[in-house]
This record gives sequence, C-alpha cells and structure tokens, in this order.
Amino acid sequence: MTKTNWKREAIVTIIIIAIIAGVILGGFQLLRLYLNTDTPFRVISNQPSSMEPTMYYGDIGVIKHVPGYEIGVGDVIVFDASHWYFYGYAIPPAPVMHRVVDVEFENGHFYYKTWGDNRLTNPTPDPGWTADWQVYGKVIFTIPRIGVLAIWFFQGGYIITLVVLTIITLVYVVWELQKEGIFVE
Repeated sequence: MTKTNWKREAIVTIIIIAIIAGVILGGFQLLRLYLNTDTPFRVISNQPSSMEPTMYYGDIGVIKHVPGYEIGVGDVIVFDASHWYFYGYAIPPAPVMHRVVDVEFENGHFYYKTWGDNRLTNPTPDPGWTADWQVYGKVIFTIPRIGVLAIWFFQGGYIITLVVLTIITLVYVVWELQKEGIFVE
C-alpha cells in the first residue's frame, strides 16, 4: 500500500465513521421530533425496580409526550419528581416512571397521583400530585433488558470500551505497517 492509498483509506474510514455517527444522532433527533419529547427513552436503573412486575431493571420505556387529557388512570408516565422535596422526601436523581392511580383537573391543569407497581418498595402512593407540566410523557411501550448495556456503559463501561477500541486500532495499524515492510528487523 502506497502513502497515497494509506491516506485515502484513512479518509474513507473517517468518513464512514462520521456517517454512522450522523445516522445514529440524526435518528435520535428524528425520534425526539416524532415522539414530541426531549427524553424519548427512560431506562429502569434501580434495583429492585419500583415498577416490578411490570418493568424490570434494564428495561427501556419509550416515551411520547401527549396532552394532559390523554393521560388516564392505569397509564405509566415519566415525570420530574423534584416537588417531592416539599413533602420531606429526597429528590430522585432521575425522572420517575410510575403508574397513574388518580387524575384531577383544577385551574386549567391536570394533576396525577402516581404509584410504583412494586408494593414492596412502594408501599404507599407517591407524595403529592404531579402537575401536567412536570410530565415528560407517557410510556407507549417497553423494550426488555436492553437498557442494561446503557447502564453498564454510563457506569464506567465507556472506559473499557475506549481502551479496547484503542488497542484494536493500534494492533491494526501496526499489523498494516508490518505488512508494508515499514518495520525492518
């Protein structure tokens, strides 16, 4: 392989990587637009899940933003639970995904009483009512267990991934250079 071919191959590889990244990011952006929410996914990341036996650790809930009147008793919603602070509870570190057990309409807004399905971890309904402006959306379906990869990745797995990809790249480059006779014994 000549220097020109080596450069051309490197440029083609970079372009292919850029196209793949663009498709992934573009697909995510299209999904955000289609589902009308900034957060189209929520991974169940606590064990045991407050939504067992409906949803388990590692399940992904796909979320669609809907008007408040389309959320009813029995629907699972994802919401900001920072208002729990006012009831003496710690603020959850991530949006909460719980089932609606009651709905009220007051002063032009919908308010939802929620409760996790797991009665061992959630023996009582959630504190207070969640207003419609705190809701990210309604869970329209779940994807079982695939979120475990996302949890692993964001809890340090990205370091392992980067190290392995770096080692593979270095081995490949050395292998190609050795085939070209760059390394002389």
